[in-house]
Amino acid sequence: MWRDNKGRELKTTQTSLQILELIIEQDGLALADLDRMIDKPKSTLHSHLHTLLDNRYLVRDGDVYTASFRISLLGDVIRNRYPHYETIQEAVEDLAERTGEEANFTILEHGRLLFAHGASGDSATEERDTDVRSEYYLHNTAAGKAILASMDRNRAKRILNRWEAPYKSEVAATNQDHLLNSLDEIADRGYGIFNEESAPGLIAVGAPIHSDEEIIGGLSVGGPKYRIDLDRLHNELADRLLERVATLECTIQS
Repeated sequence: MWRDNKGRELKTTQTSLQILELIIEQDGLALADLDRMIDKPKSTLHSHLHTLLDNRYLVRDGDVYTASFRISLLGDVIRNRYPHYETIQEAVEDLAERTGEEANFTILEHGRLLFAHGASGDSATEERDTDVRSEYYLHNTAAGKAILASMDRNRAKRILNRWEAPYKSEVAATNQDHLLNSLDEIADRGYGIFNEESAPGLIAVGAPIHSDEEIIGGLSVGGPKYRIDLDRLHNELADRLLERVATLECTIQS
């Protein structure tokens, strides 16, 4: 059974791929670290590590293994091959410029949102000092809630049940029923709201992006609450967002 560094069980199989993911998540691990986290013989872990090392997915500095730059290059290949990626980049950058805030596009895969492209407007540029996360849950992101609201409710429930993530702040919705009950309201207005759920002090609006009636991801824009009140959120930012979503969907479906 896999366990993280807090002793929590990790529901994954013990393969080289999962070891690689764990090393990336922890920003580097030694064999001794993996031995504490994974209930497998050290010799088995060592074999997995050397397979990844030999295939250039890892680099080694002393006892610590980290992900190689080759992985980043592979990611760039996939990102640039993604349909309409250049058009989506332009949409994100335009939204950031028009609002002066931070905008991003996330791709929907397997019930999670994967960061694809972000841009900061004039107001956001100078104060951006935190790393952009690579993966997001749907239940506590603006675009994620809007995506859930645009889905068949049975599909939305399946996603929420699959990713039983703890809510990350006291201001987040407290349970699945609360979120499901709010989806009709979100669908009616066309956008979801992020209100400090996983990042205290931040607020945002987000909406789904469709291509050929399929949801491909989400577009969102937001920033710090000291600069964005609810009136600006629901009016200026939401209006700009929905305008850009409509233009983007028209372009990628034409």
